[in-house]
Amino acid sequence: MTDNRPYTFELANQLLADRAAGQEVAGHYANAERNGITRAQLDRAAATLQRLAPEDFATWIRQEYLVDGWLHGYVDVTAAGSGTDLTTWVLGQLADEHYRTGQTTIDPNV
Repeated sequence: MTDNRPYTFELANQLLADRAAGQEVAGHYANAERNGITRAQLDRAAATLQRLAPEDFATWIRQEYLVDGWLHGYVDVTAAGSGTDLTTWVLGQLADEHYRTGQTTIDPNV
């Protein structure tokens, strides 16, 4: 089980996109399992996304990473200036490092 909630939502968004396009989704479940996310967790995240229906998912998921990083200590949003360098990809990498190693990483110069 992973505590990386934003990542779970990213995977759920990919699952929903392929499901809506009529694509096979078994690979999404296998990928989630390899990354510590159960089928039930992925389905719950997908159902949550469907209820929330964020209009701009890219902005929404970036905000989720920022809040998660601030709450769990791997991003210092106050020291990050405008935060424009804190892209979703960078935030995802910081989250991955934090949750995989249990380390707190705060680098405002990312």
